[in-house]
Amino acid sequence: MKRKMMMSALMLGMTTILVHAQTQYDAERFTASDLNGTARFVGMGGAMGALGGDISTMGTNPAGIGLFRRNDVSATLSLTDTKVETDFQSVKGKDNRSRLSFDQAGIVISNKFGNETSLRYVNFGVNYRKQRNFNKSMTMFGDLLGMSLTDQVAWMANTDVYGRFMPISIADYEQIYNELDGDYYSSQLWEDVSWLTVLGMQGGLIGPEGVDGNGDFYYIGMPGYEVQYESREKGGVNAFDFNLSANINEQVYLGMTVGFHDVNYDRSSYYSEVGEFMGDETFYQLENSFKTEGTGVDAKFGIIVRPIEESAFRFGLAVHTPTYYKLSDRHSAKLTSSLDDYWGRTDVAEIDYELQTPWKFNFSLGHTIGTSVALGAEYEYADYSSVKLRYDDGVDMEEENDWISEDLKGVHTFRLGVEAKLIPEFSVRAGYNYSTAAFEKGAYKWLYPNDTRTDTEYENMLARNVFTVGLGYRIGQFYIDAAYQYTHQKSEFYPFDSQYSWDAGVDYPFTADGLLPATEVKNERNQFMMTLGYRF
Repeated sequence: MKRKMMMSALMLGMTTILVHAQTQYDAERFTASDLNGTARFVGMGGAMGALGGDISTMGTNPAGIGLFRRNDVSATLSLTDTKVETDFQSVKGKDNRSRLSFDQAGIVISNKFGNETSLRYVNFGVNYRKQRNFNKSMTMFGDLLGMSLTDQVAWMANTDVYGRFMPISIADYEQIYNELDGDYYSSQLWEDVSWLTVLGMQGGLIGPEGVDGNGDFYYIGMPGYEVQYESREKGGVNAFDFNLSANINEQVYLGMTVGFHDVNYDRSSYYSEVGEFMGDETFYQLENSFKTEGTGVDAKFGIIVRPIEESAFRFGLAVHTPTYYKLSDRHSAKLTSSLDDYWGRTDVAEIDYELQTPWKFNFSLGHTIGTSVALGAEYEYADYSSVKLRYDDGVDMEEENDWISEDLKGVHTFRLGVEAKLIPEFSVRAGYNYSTAAFEKGAYKWLYPNDTRTDTEYENMLARNVFTVGLGYRIGQFYIDAAYQYTHQKSEFYPFDSQYSWDAGVDYPFTADGLLPATEVKNERNQFMMTLGYRF
C-alpha cells in the first residue's frame, strides 16, 4: 500500500512518460529453478555439490566435474505430470497436464596429467539441462462477493500516469468508446490511458457516474457475482553449460562453468465474470495471451576441499554470478461483453528489456563410507529482492525494481541426499529439498494507469518441498539410472487486485472493507526420469 500512496510523488520527477509492462512476478519466474539433471543427481535430491562425480554438478558446484577420472556421456528423458488443485471459498477446481521431455544430455572429457604431479586431472564438460519447466494448467471459479475486476479498471480510468485523481474527460471517454475499429491503439491518447481501460470502456464495463467536488466525472465498475478463470502455461528455461575443472593432489578440486540460457514462456488465460451494471445484468470474458522469449548468460565458480588426506569427508563452496537476460515480451487481449454486444481486441504489444537475477551462494558437505555409502548436504542462498529489471538500453526500471525489493525476499534452499550400493552393480538413493517462499506476505501485482498489460492475475508461491528416490545399475561401462521426484508447493492466487476501489476525490487506491479472499492452490508435480550413460 505504501508504494501506491507514494506514486504521485515518485513519478512527478519524471520528465518522460514511460509505458510499463514488467512486474515482480516476471522477475521471479525467470529467477527460480527446478531440481533437474541426471536421474542419479535428482535421486539424491541434488545434494552432490561436495560429492561431485556427476555431470549435473557443473550447474551447482562446477568443481564436482574435477572428480571424474574417466570420460562420461549421458542423456536423460522424463515424464512429468503436473496437478493443480484450487479452492476458492470451498469451491474446488482441478487440472492435470502430462508431458514427456528431454531433460539432460552431456559429456565429460577427463585428461590425466600424472600420478606424481600436483595437477592430476584437467577435465572438460558440456551439458544441456532443463532449468525450468513452466507446463501447468489451472482453473478457479466461485462467488466474487460483489467485488469485480472492473473496480481495478475503474481506478485506472480515474487516475493519471502520475498517480493523481484525474478521471478521463467525457470527450476522451466518448472518443475511446466510439473507436471500436482498433484505431485507438495507434492514436496519441494511448500514452495516457491503459489498454485495459480502453477495453473496459468500449465493452461497457465501466462508465461515468456522478461528479466529485471539483465537478469532474468519475468512473465506477460493476458488482461481480460469479467468476471463472482458466490458464495454461508452457515452455521452459534451457541451460547449456560449459565446464573446466581441475584435480590438485586428490585433495583440492577447482571448477568454472559458463552457462547460456534459452527462455521460452507462453501463457494463455481466460477470465469471465457475471455482474450487474446500471441495473442490467452483464457477462464478459477477457482472454489474454502472453509470451516471453530471450537468452541469458552466467558463470559459476566452485571449489571442493578434502581437508584430511586420510578422510573421505569434503566440503564445497560455489558462487554463481547473476544471469544476465535479454528478453522480449509479446502480449495482447480480447474482450467479449454482453453490453452492446461488444467484441474487441488490443494490438500486440512488443517490449524488449533486460533482467539481472541475484548472486547465488552454495555451501555443501559430502562424505563416503567405504565404497558403499555416499552422504550429501547443501545450503544455497539467493536474495530475490536484488533482482533488477532494465530497459533495453540498460537504464534501470526504478519503480519496477522498487516493487521487487518490497515484494521479493531472500530464498534459502536446503538439500539432503544419500546413496547406498547394495551390491557393486546396484544402488538405491533418496533425497529431500526445502526452499523458502520468494514472496513477502501481501505481495500483489501493480499495473500503471497507462499500462499495456491487461493480465491482472498473480500468484504468490509459498515454500516448496521436494522428495526423491532413485535406483542405479551398472553393466560394465554402461549404466542406467532411474528416479522419481514429488514436488509439493502451495500458493495463493488472485484473479485481480481487490485493493482497487474508488471514492470521488481520493487520489490513491485504498483497501476496501473485505478484500477478495485468496484462492488456495496446491501445486503437485510427479516426475519419472531415466538416464542412460557410458563411461570410457
